[in-house]
Amino acid sequence: MSESDKLLQKTMKKLLNEKLSEAEVQSLKDEGFEFKNPTRKAAVMIALYKKASSGDLSAIKELRSIVSEEKKEDASYKAVMIVDDIKG
Repeated sequence: MSESDKLLQKTMKKLLNEKLSEAEVQSLKDEGFEFKNPTRKAAVMIALYKKASSGDLSAIKELRSIVSEEKKEDASYKAVMIVDDIKG
């Protein structure tokens, strides 16, 4: 990854982790969304969800991609030993 890509990624993470203003939080609450950590990332996810729920295929694919990435990050991997104990 190039230095400019790393800088962009770092900047985006910083922006997405910023807290929403009270007005933005209230606006989302008025729409029925409640969350514990009101960050810009949460707002982006809600906007993406709205687009996906309206039938936007690219938004649906993006949500699926994000969810599968989160599952991969949360997964704990364990070694598996296969024992061939079947006698033929």
